[in-house]
Amino acid sequence: MKGTTAVALGSLLVGATRAQAGNGVIQWDIQKRQQPQDFTRLRKRASTFEEVVTNEDTRGGYFATCRMGTPGQDLTLQLDTGSSDIWVPDSSAKVCRDVNTGGCTLGTFNPSKSTTFEVVGKGEFDISYVDGSSSTGDYFTDVFEIGGANLQNMTMGLGLKTDIAYGLVGVGYALNEAIVGNTQSAADAYPNLPVNMVKEGLINSVAYSLWLNDLDANSGSILFGGIDTEKYVGDLTRINIYPTQNVFTSFLVAMTSLEATSPSGSDTLTSQKFPIPVVLDSGTTLSYLPTDLAQQVWKEAGAVYSPEYQLAVIPCNMQNSAGTFSFGFAGPSGPRINVTMDELVLDLTNGQPPVFNAGVYKGQDACEFGIQNFSTSPYLLGDTFLRSAYVAYDLVNNQIGIAATNFNSTKSNVVAFPSSGAPIPSATVAPNQNQATNIPSVASPTYGASAGFTDGVGSGSKSAASNMPANTHWLGLFSLAKMRVIRAVAALNSCAVASRQGVRYLGLGCRVAVDNAAPTLRWTSCQIAGRRHFSGSFPMLAAVSAAEAALKQAKDLAAANMTPEAAAARMTPEEIKRLSRVRNIGIAAHIDSGKTTVTERILYYTGRVKAIHEVRGRDGVGAKMDSMELERERGITIQSAATFADWPKRENGVEEMYHINLIDTPGHIDFTIEVERAMRVLDGAVMVLCAVSGVQSQTITVDRQMKRYNVPRISFINKMDRMGSNPFRVVEMINTKLKFPAAAVQIPIGSEKEFEGVVDLIEMRAIRNEGQRGMNIKITKEIPEELQELAQQKRQELIEKLADVDDEIAELFLDEKVPTNEQIKAAIRRATIALKFTPVFMGSALADKSVQPMLDGVCDYLPNPANVENVALDRTNNEASVTLAPYNSLPFVGLAFKLEENPYGQLTYIRVYQGSLKKGTYLFNSRTDKKVRIPRIVRMHSNEMEDVAEIGAGEICAVFGVDCASGDTFTDGKLPYSMSSMYVPDAVMSLSIRPKKSSDADSFSKAMNRFMREDPTFRLHVDEESEETIISGMGELHLEVYVERLRREYKVECETGQPRVAYRETITHKTEFDYLLKRQSGGPGDYARVMGWIEPNPENSEENHFESKVVGGTIPDKYLSACGKGFEEACAKGPLLGHKVIGTSLVVTDGATHVTDSSDYAFNLATQLAFKKAFSEAGGQVLEPLMKTTITAPSEFQGNILMLMNKRGTIIDTEVGADEFTMVADCSLNAMFGFSSHLRAATQGKGEFSMEFSHYAAAAPHLQKELVAKYEKEWEAKRTK
Repeated sequence: MKGTTAVALGSLLVGATRAQAGNGVIQWDIQKRQQPQDFTRLRKRASTFEEVVTNEDTRGGYFATCRMGTPGQDLTLQLDTGSSDIWVPDSSAKVCRDVNTGGCTLGTFNPSKSTTFEVVGKGEFDISYVDGSSSTGDYFTDVFEIGGANLQNMTMGLGLKTDIAYGLVGVGYALNEAIVGNTQSAADAYPNLPVNMVKEGLINSVAYSLWLNDLDANSGSILFGGIDTEKYVGDLTRINIYPTQNVFTSFLVAMTSLEATSPSGSDTLTSQKFPIPVVLDSGTTLSYLPTDLAQQVWKEAGAVYSPEYQLAVIPCNMQNSAGTFSFGFAGPSGPRINVTMDELVLDLTNGQPPVFNAGVYKGQDACEFGIQNFSTSPYLLGDTFLRSAYVAYDLVNNQIGIAATNFNSTKSNVVAFPSSGAPIPSATVAPNQNQATNIPSVASPTYGASAGFTDGVGSGSKSAASNMPANTHWLGLFSLAKMRVIRAVAALNSCAVASRQGVRYLGLGCRVAVDNAAPTLRWTSCQIAGRRHFSGSFPMLAAVSAAEAALKQAKDLAAANMTPEAAAARMTPEEIKRLSRVRNIGIAAHIDSGKTTVTERILYYTGRVKAIHEVRGRDGVGAKMDSMELERERGITIQSAATFADWPKRENGVEEMYHINLIDTPGHIDFTIEVERAMRVLDGAVMVLCAVSGVQSQTITVDRQMKRYNVPRISFINKMDRMGSNPFRVVEMINTKLKFPAAAVQIPIGSEKEFEGVVDLIEMRAIRNEGQRGMNIKITKEIPEELQELAQQKRQELIEKLADVDDEIAELFLDEKVPTNEQIKAAIRRATIALKFTPVFMGSALADKSVQPMLDGVCDYLPNPANVENVALDRTNNEASVTLAPYNSLPFVGLAFKLEENPYGQLTYIRVYQGSLKKGTYLFNSRTDKKVRIPRIVRMHSNEMEDVAEIGAGEICAVFGVDCASGDTFTDGKLPYSMSSMYVPDAVMSLSIRPKKSSDADSFSKAMNRFMREDPTFRLHVDEESEETIISGMGELHLEVYVERLRREYKVECETGQPRVAYRETITHKTEFDYLLKRQSGGPGDYARVMGWIEPNPENSEENHFESKVVGGTIPDKYLSACGKGFEEACAKGPLLGHKVIGTSLVVTDGATHVTDSSDYAFNLATQLAFKKAFSEAGGQVLEPLMKTTITAPSEFQGNILMLMNKRGTIIDTEVGADEFTMVADCSLNAMFGFSSHLRAATQGKGEFSMEFSHYAAAAPHLQKELVAKYEKEWEAKRTK
């Protein structure tokens, strides 16, 4: 291809077949012809969905010359691998008689001139495309001729009413036929072209291969029923096609690697999307990859992209580049296809090429780059890739064979498929395809190949892409009236990509493939509606109504220019600055580490409170964030509390104001749901650790929660003024116990009572607090002499730790260069946001020391909302993941993460992920689809409220008057999105409860409903047998608090029963059973016989498993499902205590039925009774919950604690510090009731403990006997009532 000549944007015409019918193959030779284009349509930048289609309409497809009817009528039809119908425009169609458009120049069909024409579906042909074009008419049968090979009875569509001037030949999967979509039944699928070829004996298997020559050539071939071994080089490798909704509808394969190679080196390109679902699509001109991967390709090749023009372009002389891209498929051992640059550089026009008029490419001809970006899966590999790949499509075995194209081959060696279902000839299976789902590590490439791509291809191109700033408007075109060439894919949140003739728009309905009989992939695989878009709904091909909604939304978004990219381009400097200064953080830690005290200092130093009040202060006021009376009395945080503050931070001599939304979370394990819901919506967190105790039990739980929600954190070692404080031991514990890379960015000045400040290891300066309550910061360059050596040592440790997690620092470290302060700060921020590192700060909140430097660290190292990827689920696309962008101009998406009762009504806390929220606007609840008005928006400051009229993207607020549940998603109605819910742990303790006075029943019921709505871990049910009301929660303290809240807030005095432990039951060995149920009453009786065995589940000790191994049909399938349900019901209430049965497997091997007396009910009951009888014989036993218990107390009480714990559990670990010790034990929950009183007595009130569920284990034999006897006694008492 020459850079100054026009790309042949014309059609590929199919000539006469060379291989005759009957020898197992049919080959079409294809020719490329020049087709004139009206480029005036390109002068307008596409700003709507339809204009994107119109612009791409100028690109040609592949066209086949065929003959239809008797006598034959010649037509040229577009060949389409993505659809399945053959349809032709009727000669009387209005579009064919329109002289203004030129009519149907590729031919029409006149039914009246064919003697073999027969209508088989009057008015049943109805097909429409996503660009709004359509064709309707009749289904008919007639002769269809392919270069002398005749199909006598081919079903086709006749376009009586059509606005498309040519017809199509679909050769894809038959389930893409229009009739299937219209009738919603797969049974209506008729034999399409390749299937009919098999039926007529022309080919042996539903398969074909495609050879496209290089961009300069004008020949190629499509071979039905076989392959041509002379058209490829190397090995032809078979790889799997992946199904969607367990149905094969498109050529979806796994792309697992991409490498760039040039004379200067090689790079492995990476993407968060690997393995990438890609569709091999011959109807697409360009190839479309995930944005992060496409950007790396552009940087390697020297292509540049402008948001203004939505197009990646490249100098035309780059067609001479020596660089190549290697695409890998189906895992590390799969095939690779190399694509050279001369296949990737395409002309933009067929006349004078446009020219760059700015940047380092100024004066050079501009061409379109063959690899563009796209935002959602599946991605597309079109002609720019397929010209380099010889592909055989096997629609029977659902595989493709792929090899490198042998360009300009003049030889031929055709090998036919020997039979239907035979594998692709001469092809070998790619080994280890199960590894295609492995997720590779993601790291930035070194771009060592980049220089080799641009060397020797013309001046001005070398390293151009890397030398320009990111916000440069790359392309200025002065030719063609400064036309603006637009990219085919407008990076919509839908999966829309281009047009009928060029890149097609794809309507997607996504779900995870679960068919074990077919290959599956990690990604959310997608149903491709292809070029067509039907008005009906067909469950096997995804909900079309959802697809219509998604496409309509895509059009609306495009028309309104509402894509995230467009919104980012439109952001004002003020909005960009506002977003960069927002921090949404949480304070989390083990109980009594000083979280609330730290928060109190943050509020004081930022001016949110005028005076400091301590958690257990003598003034009785209590900390601001502990607004509940119970919190102030007990000195613990029970509910998470939100506030906001502005922190002025000096940067480069200028004071910048940061807006911080802050949530203070509880430290006690019983209130862990408060931490869960906070971490779900926060962008960053401050993990507070005690300088003496370091990493404690709840610290580990909080670390697990931060990792679950991918929350970056900085660490703050508090209580540096306590005796025995050792911050470097704590840093080591973060590295070893939490297995999270950490390094100190400060060292203390003084220790214990002598603690007076910190040394900043980055700036190498001393920081001390002065003035009332440490309000003023004194910074000096002089580091105390005794600390200088330690400071240098710890600074070097910081750099070494950063070198382990950051590539830039690693390079400097290996080169033995000292990084600058700015480089260190930038590396800490990168590594922190990437969840690879946590910087560690030090101070004492109670002593008012070194809290402000930690606040500076929040601003420096924690992300703003734009730095964090937040994902929603597209409900119209089978919950495919969609990335949200925190821009005010986009449609609103928010999550209700916390509910709270208020004198003014329900208060709903909302995190705004996208768009803005204004007072008085209407929102839609994605769960209920109800429309709600927002009458009032407030910012929360603990229990105080500040009214606001509007809240921006990335912020946290609260609203009144919204009836919803915790975890509900709200949108403004423009997007069909919902967001994933938070993790809710199971309850571990229950107790019975009832109001003392019957008159309090209404208040009691109202309180229970409120508590359950606010707290997902608080549950209530009524026991069917005892008719008692049972409440369940996370522990003794959790339930105790709610009982106390009933008394205080609702004036309801309650009586509670003995706490109930959530026991489980299981079996210990295998036992066979043979149970006959035979009962006769006045009418039909019950008869069922089941045989088999029960045994412990070897795969999962927490799950139950039912399996049928019945042979010969002795038990019909309908009764086997009843057996399975009976097993589930039996496990729901075990024989020993009535608790759930776990870790049990039941296998049915044989049985018997009766002609009239057998039923679902009989087999359900027989299975339950058989299970109950066999349970005791299989060694049934009771399992009790063991709690991981952590006790901290002064060392002098270690002996007392050992005596207490020896009676209650097994001691796992003991750690003795300077003045206190920590003991970890697995304890029976049943033995821990009332333990807090015993601990106070044993430690003179100085000990503390926390518990969290660990696992289930067999109860002691004597306890089992007691529990079983008690249960049987209660059961007998109820039975005799």
